[in-house]
Amino acid sequence: MTTGVVWDGAADLPTVLVFDPAPPSGPAELPPAWRALTDRRQVVWCRFAVDRALAEADRLLGDPDAFGRPIDAVVHGDPSDVLDVLRRHAGPLRAVVVVDAEPGAVWEVPGVRVVTVGRSHTPPRAITGDAVSADVTGALDALDADDLGEAVGPERQQERTDTDE
Repeated sequence: MTTGVVWDGAADLPTVLVFDPAPPSGPAELPPAWRALTDRRQVVWCRFAVDRALAEADRLLGDPDAFGRPIDAVVHGDPSDVLDVLRRHAGPLRAVVVVDAEPGAVWEVPGVRVVTVGRSHTPPRAITGDAVSADVTGALDALDADDLGEAVGPERQQERTDTDE
């Protein structure tokens, strides 16, 4: 039996849930290009072309204790069945990172930030590759920095207000 969902990285780390559209091939493991990210994130890889993999990701997203926070999802293109799962579980999601979006394409997951990386490619880049991993890692780092800025910003303003009195 082929496993469609695999993960690596400590359970208490922020989670990146990658939806890989490629048909199953080779062993069910995290692609080498994504392994370096596991020191900072729990990487969950869903090969959604594998039977029941998308249902498993759906179930895991519905379990409040399954993943560390924040949870960011990564999609390639606009797989409607994956977007349906993400829309059902928008609550725990911080962002959806869309890889190699078509010009003018809009993805909407209510209440969730949508970030696009790369550009439209023909043929599309493999989500397992080094360049896509680097693009997504950069987007996740920017999201973390934004969140840190939002968390620190009001405190800094409050500190300035307190010292001005």
